[in-house]
Amino acid sequence: IQVAFYKIDSYIYITIQDNGGGVKEEIIDKIFDPYFTTKHQTQGTGIGLYMSSKIIHEHFNGEIFVQNEEIFIEDCKYLGAKFYILLPN
Repeated sequence: IQVAFYKIDSYIYITIQDNGGGVKEEIIDKIFDPYFTTKHQTQGTGIGLYMSSKIIHEHFNGEIFVQNEEIFIEDCKYLGAKFYILLPN
């Protein structure tokens, strides 16, 4: 997992990226929806990313989104999910 913090113009960016293969394209637009989960009903409620999104939007006037991107670790290329959190400065 790689975490980065940087500033561009009037936004602070926080990125969190893994090398776990990314989010399936058929569900990537749904992962911030309430109660959406890919886990069995007994293992997850599907509200974690929804609540994160809600807090970032409503309390910080920010944005959160995810993209599948390549990541290089020790000269090897992997595909992973990269979450972007944008906060106004």
